[in-house]
Amino acid sequence: MLNKNASDEIADIVKNIFQEVSAYLNRVGFYVSLAELQSRYDDALQKIIRNEEREKNCRYISGEFKISTVGEKNYQCSYTLYFEDADERFHTLETKTAPLDMNCLTEDFRDELKREVTLTFEIDEPKRHVPV
Repeated sequence: MLNKNASDEIADIVKNIFQEVSAYLNRVGFYVSLAELQSRYDDALQKIIRNEEREKNCRYISGEFKISTVGEKNYQCSYTLYFEDADERFHTLETKTAPLDMNCLTEDFRDELKREVTLTFEIDEPKRHVPV
């Protein structure tokens, strides 16, 4: 059996190794930050909005992107998009992911998500190409 000093030293070594591994994984992009997740979804949502407008001949009005905790160890992303057609009728496009493992998020992101339970962001209107 280890004495208290030896046990504390081993705990410190393990803690330092974990911190170094975590720092390495952050550097190589294993963990996803809130900003990275938003950026990835923003690009995809802009394409979804433009496709919906083109295919259904409608206009994007507004939308929300949400990141929510699902239990203790998972999170889920969802979005709701609102459109208006030429006849001034509204329709909604929405979906959500299956539960995702929270361990792939940065520590700061996990902590914020656990505190807030749901993070909600407004989805901007897509950037339009303006002819010069």
